[in-house]
Amino acid sequence: MKNIEHLLQSFRDDLPGSSRTAAAIDRGAGLEEISELAEAEGFHKFASVLFEAEQEALRTSPEAVEDAATGTETFIQEARKDLPDGSRTAAAIDRKASWEEISELAEEEGLHQMASVLFEAEQEQLRTTA
Repeated sequence: MKNIEHLLQSFRDDLPGSSRTAAAIDRGAGLEEISELAEAEGFHKFASVLFEAEQEALRTSPEAVEDAATGTETFIQEARKDLPDGSRTAAAIDRKASWEEISELAEEEGLHQMASVLFEAEQEQLRTTA
C-alpha cells in the first residue's frame, strides 16, 4: 500500500488544483473513487493502474471471496445511479441481467471501467468456483 500512496502523491503533483481527482487524493478518498474520477477526467492510464491495485487488494484480503460478489453488486448499483435511463447498460442492470451481459453492453457504450470491473469479477468468480 505504501507504493500506492507514493504513486498517488506523484500523480497528484502533476494535477491542476481544480481537478476532482486531485481533490479526492487530497482528502484521502478510496482507490475506487479516485480511479472513477481519474477515468472521468481522462486520466485513463492512471485509472487503470489504480483499478489493478484495488483488484489486487481485494484478491489478497481474507474475506475477498465472500465480499467480491457483494462488492460487485454494490459497484453495479452505484454505477447505475450515474447512467441515463435510455442506456442499454442501465436497462440490463434494472432487469438484473448477468454480469457478462452488463459488461458487454457497458463496453459497447464506452463505459470501459465498468466493463473491466465486471469482466474481472466474472473471472474471479470462475476461479473461485472451479
